[in-house]
Amino acid sequence: MPSPVTFGLSVTALLAVVGAGAALLPSSFTGSGTAAEHPEAAVAALVPGAGGGAPGTGVARPSAPPPSSPAATPSTAAPKPSRTATKKPATRKPVVKKTPTRKPTTSAPKVGAGLAAQESEVIRLVNVERDRAGCGSVELNTKLRAAIRLHVQELGTHGDLYISHVSDDGRDFVTRAKEQGYNDPGGENVARGQRDAADVMTSWMNSDGHRANILNCDFKALGVGAVKGVDGTIVWGQLFGRS
Repeated sequence: MPSPVTFGLSVTALLAVVGAGAALLPSSFTGSGTAAEHPEAAVAALVPGAGGGAPGTGVARPSAPPPSSPAATPSTAAPKPSRTATKKPATRKPVVKKTPTRKPTTSAPKVGAGLAAQESEVIRLVNVERDRAGCGSVELNTKLRAAIRLHVQELGTHGDLYISHVSDDGRDFVTRAKEQGYNDPGGENVARGQRDAADVMTSWMNSDGHRANILNCDFKALGVGAVKGVDGTIVWGQLFGRS
């Protein structure tokens, strides 16, 4: 029989070994101490906006189960006949929601004499480039001009050199042209920050996609827009047509 002192030392030694073994277990067994071991952290990782997102999107927490409803007390009175049982159910006519129709603006924004002259100069320079490429010239189309002026005017309401081929409400150049009564649009170029017609034409001619529009021999008509944006830069646009 080992003495009590010897038995106590053996137990202590055994506990020390077990403790050391736990400290040496690989993390795959013990876990990393993150979302897998803390359900709230796992939820936070899956909730959009949790931890610095938009206001009102804090961590979603599971709600407590609703309290049980009290049991209904049985009534000893004789049941009364239901009045609604003899009534014919009322029929409701389905409500048809009407989608509001968007009324497009048909009047082109007016620009100052200086910018109007720059628009005309763009058309002249386009025809210079097309003549060099052996294409016929394009002529000013006022419907295309209205469409592109409206687009660059909208672009100009955004700062930081914002530029896009898509309107704020999702329309593209085809839709914008048709809204002005032109049914055969072919292509659109936009630019921002160039100081004059020569500058913007140089930028477009040095870009493959923009140059392809300018030198497309199928195009016959052109509208040009030039509007000063809120940041003081000029927003430029070309809208080409096939007829």
